[in-house]
Amino acid sequence: MSRGSAISASQNIAPEALQLLDGELVTRQSNALRDFDFGDGPMSSFPVTLPDLVTIHHATGVPDIETYVHVSAGAFPTGDVKDLPDGPGLQEREASRYHAAIEVADQHGTIVRSVLDTVNGYTFTAMAAAKAARRVLAGEVRPGFQTPAGLFGHDFAETIAVTRIVDL
Repeated sequence: MSRGSAISASQNIAPEALQLLDGELVTRQSNALRDFDFGDGPMSSFPVTLPDLVTIHHATGVPDIETYVHVSAGAFPTGDVKDLPDGPGLQEREASRYHAAIEVADQHGTIVRSVLDTVNGYTFTAMAAAKAARRVLAGEVRPGFQTPAGLFGHDFAETIAVTRIVDL
């Protein structure tokens, strides 16, 4: 974890998190753990407030959204964050892929799940930002706030490096 990410994460630890309920941001307790399968079996995750609450809703119109994070043992640094490096080196990034799980339930209770597997989050972010900028400069634009999926399509993530989304 980079110094900046560790500082941001430590400043955002709170006893409550936000969720989207009926299209409105409301508070919820941040101690209700849930298991998610990121591709290697269930892993305990805790509620956090992520920008995805807004971006997923904007791109899809889904009215109820919760966001969770799983932090691998030893991933969150201990000690003074000021002593951390600016970011992980190439070897650390290559050894640490990013995984995300999504679970969607319809009004009848049918649940579908997918898992995203991609390069390290730092690498993915830089590559996705560059690709999005190139596409915008090439004329793929719409006025107002846009999400990458809303503007470039639901498969935009899979155009970055060796990213894949697997339906479970």
